[in-house]
Amino acid sequence: MKIEKIFQKIKRYTDSSIQTRMIKNFGLIMAVTIAVLEIMIISVIYNYYYGGVEQILKDRVTLTAEFLNKSSNYSSSYDKARTLLGMSMSSFENKFLVQFIDSDKKLIIDSNGFSDNIEVNTPDVEAAFQKKIFLYRGVSSSTGEKILAASRPLIRYNTTDGVIRFVVSLEKVDTEIKNFVIASIVLCMIIVGFFLFTSSLISTSIVEPIKKLNSTAKEFAKGNFNASAEKTYNDEIGQLVDTINFMANEIKNTEKLKVEFVSSISHELRTPLTSIKGWSETLQMSEGYMKDSDVATGLNIISAEAERLSIMVEELLDFSRFQSNSMKVIKKPVNIKDVIFQVYRQFSNKRANISLKCDLKGEDTIINADENRLKQIYINLVTNSIKFTKEGGEIELIAIGYEDKIVTVVKDNGIGIKAENLPHITEKFYKGTSTMPGNGLGLSIVDELVKLQDGVMTIESEYEVGTKITIVFPAFKEEVLENDEILEDINGEL
Repeated sequence: MKIEKIFQKIKRYTDSSIQTRMIKNFGLIMAVTIAVLEIMIISVIYNYYYGGVEQILKDRVTLTAEFLNKSSNYSSSYDKARTLLGMSMSSFENKFLVQFIDSDKKLIIDSNGFSDNIEVNTPDVEAAFQKKIFLYRGVSSSTGEKILAASRPLIRYNTTDGVIRFVVSLEKVDTEIKNFVIASIVLCMIIVGFFLFTSSLISTSIVEPIKKLNSTAKEFAKGNFNASAEKTYNDEIGQLVDTINFMANEIKNTEKLKVEFVSSISHELRTPLTSIKGWSETLQMSEGYMKDSDVATGLNIISAEAERLSIMVEELLDFSRFQSNSMKVIKKPVNIKDVIFQVYRQFSNKRANISLKCDLKGEDTIINADENRLKQIYINLVTNSIKFTKEGGEIELIAIGYEDKIVTVVKDNGIGIKAENLPHITEKFYKGTSTMPGNGLGLSIVDELVKLQDGVMTIESEYEVGTKITIVFPAFKEEVLENDEILEDINGEL
């Protein structure tokens, strides 16, 4: 039973193996191709050998008959036969059997000197008496060999006086053909064997990397993203290996960022919750015993920490919406200068030790955007700048209107971003080497919101010098508004 199970497993493996299927399919194609070529070659060789013998036989019997027919001073076919046999017959020895047949279809004599007086009624003899030439293939009654015969009439006084017949054995021809067929079959078998061997090597070179890739993929499925697929060749499979390794690294980095995010968000949530819980307990336990100023301080802290929690929760909700592609924006014409000025007013008194400036240039700064999301963008950017700018630092908000675009800039002279962190700064959960509080979603959400408003954001930064974030929006075209109004009127009438 165990042996049967082993054979079943082997059969299942060989039936489903790519390598086995490749060898089977290629072997079948090669075998069929070689078989067809073999048949064609054998046919050509057969026709070549037999055709050559037939042509030589026809030429010899024709020339000999013409020679005898031109000699008219023979009294009979028998005399012609005796004369011809008396002449130099060395060229016919061991090649052809020459027979002379009289008008009664009786054998007079042959080149071996025999005269059996037997009747010869083969088709070639019948055709010769009708002054035609016919090639006859058959078996010799005396030797049992395969023969080929050709006959021509002997003419005397315009009358068929007899027939000269050339006979050749086909045994040597068949032996030559047989030897060639055997040699060609052996050669074909060698070619097929060599082809199967090379096919096995080629298929192994294809299948082995796939097997290794499959093994690595299984490791990935187990959660081991430290595994790496080995690249053997720089072909399509090699490109697939690169892609899978890249995917594994991306997943590993994402998992790492998620772990860091969970740790960071847990810390971020715990800090305000601790403050809220601590101050609320203090206020409850000290009711009637605390000064009004201390109560006010505690309530302010609770309010600030609650707002901080609210912002973090909102960022998480926005992140969830982006992940599920359910983030919606309601666009309408918005003066971006008004939005930036509102943000400037909101933060101007929050950090007295940091200078916040606002520079709004140009009159036409209308864009087609969601005003609330637009405000969220600049609140987030200014919050980041305040977080990473030291006391005495400076933050500047700039808006410049051009004919076809609106350029806005938020720049500071804070601690800046290290060069190695800059390419990843808008990735989800990415915090780089910063130890400042945050969940790593801020700039990622800002980047997504900018794209939803048809804008483009670029970040320039130099470590210990400052950061400059430029956002470019397409300017709102007045005719777009007119078209929208026309459509609204039409829809209203309908």
